[in-house]
Amino acid sequence: MDKEKLRFTIDQLRKDKIIYAVEACATNLLMLLVLYFSSSYFRGDLRTVIDRLALIIAASYTLYMGIGNAIRLNKIKQLEKEL
Repeated sequence: MDKEKLRFTIDQLRKDKIIYAVEACATNLLMLLVLYFSSSYFRGDLRTVIDRLALIIAASYTLYMGIGNAIRLNKIKQLEKEL
């Protein structure tokens, strides 16, 4: 690969890392709001299901983002060595 293409790829991977981190923050904030409103509007088993589902979604997306960003970081380091 030529140097400009490597720089472009590295830049895109860095931007992707930032986008995924922001999406994870937004997802976690939304799930916190779901937890807050579920305690106000739901009772019993439905509230429990909604709360657990919100926690599973938040944890899953955060884990997905963390693994994806770790892979991107390794790819960035590899491309920087080539540069």
